[in-house]
Amino acid sequence: MPVRNGERFIEAAVGSLLAQSFTDYELLIVDNASTDATQQICERLERSDRRIRYFRNKADIGAGANFNRGVELASGVLFKWCAHDDLIGPDYLDRCIAALAARPVAVTAYGRLLGIDESGALTGYIEDPLPAVENVAAYRRFDMVTRRQGLDAAIFGLHRRSALLATSLHLPYYGSDCALLSELALLGPFVHVSEAVLYSREHPTRSVNLTSADRLAWQAAAGGKANAREFSSRIRHLYAIAYRHRVAAPFLATAAALTIWLMHPVRLGRVALEAVGSVSPSLRVRLRAAGLAILGRFGGRSARRGRQDA
Repeated sequence: MPVRNGERFIEAAVGSLLAQSFTDYELLIVDNASTDATQQICERLERSDRRIRYFRNKADIGAGANFNRGVELASGVLFKWCAHDDLIGPDYLDRCIAALAARPVAVTAYGRLLGIDESGALTGYIEDPLPAVENVAAYRRFDMVTRRQGLDAAIFGLHRRSALLATSLHLPYYGSDCALLSELALLGPFVHVSEAVLYSREHPTRSVNLTSADRLAWQAAAGGKANAREFSSRIRHLYAIAYRHRVAAPFLATAAALTIWLMHPVRLGRVALEAVGSVSPSLRVRLRAAGLAILGRFGGRSARRGRQDA
């Protein structure tokens, strides 16, 4: 469980883990130099249950590196990241472990994601699962996951640690988790376990609600630039992943699928906006606002998709 300044929700998140029907696990809490009461809460929780191990970074190393540190500290065959502000159902681990045992080629088992608000009440949001991937070639799995960016249920699923160690893990840019999921998909299929439930908490300080500069500072401790180049960094990372795993999937097939996906006008526009932002951040803001206004004329689903991609 990576955390920085999570005093509001971390005790409830840990409580949902301690209530699991499967009990043979270790919970590593990796505190990224919190400045609130997180340390005191975690030290108390560590004393209350022998499965909890608390680690604290002396300085802010960035969220990406803090996520990766959890993988390095872990000793289990299976591994799960747990957001400090989310909850999971009591049978989550049990159901996902069984799903991976039944599918030796699968690298990730992930549950159904339901949205909750700050108080823990259901919001009505339900994240769509990935399409079934039985007998799907590796480059097609890569393409399918790349086209479904922001799949929180999968990144917070249960992974084979050996598969994670074969990836580049998180890099220091916001959205690196999306590329990591695409890389995992090259290594094997994902299994959707509808009986396992992840409750994803929406609140104002969630990373997705921050400005791009604040997200960069959160993801990489040395960040804070006005133009984070989030999307351009992800594109470069995805092409590097395609080349790195060219044995698992032919590079030309994977790169071609990635290029076709990139050719969408909204995604090309985002690359262009980030280039403009390198010269004039204020012009980037004005152009983005104008582009979203044009998309808004189409209404409904198209406009919402444009806002997400832009």
